[in-house]
Amino acid sequence: MPFTTEFGGGEQLNASVPGVPSARDIQIAPDKILDVARIIEEQAGALQGKLAQHLSALRINAPSEDVVSTNVVEVWNEVIAGDEGSYERKVRAYVQELRSLAEQLRKAGGTYQLDDEEKAASFGDRRVYPA
Repeated sequence: MPFTTEFGGGEQLNASVPGVPSARDIQIAPDKILDVARIIEEQAGALQGKLAQHLSALRINAPSEDVVSTNVVEVWNEVIAGDEGSYERKVRAYVQELRSLAEQLRKAGGTYQLDDEEKAASFGDRRVYPA
């Protein structure tokens, strides 16, 4: 039985997993970009670890063979770890988006450093010398 909104989960499921901003949507001090990327990557790893550790415990077996129990458990398992709209898929996509954000930040940090070096080089030797 596919998961449908008649069980009241489709819209709520989409709203329960937050979206990940892109690198251009957040403001970070230039000297902290790589630190922020590292922290985001660590959090993505921690979330992926928690998912791996606890996902199997969320799938359940029907307590009995009656129609209600078997149908409810089937829907529950589908919502948790079933099709593309499941919590598992949403969390895995969120982890991937966090890793992508960390990579965008690393690239932005490298670009910022290059831009800064190019600007410094364009000024040449303009130091003030004592008279």
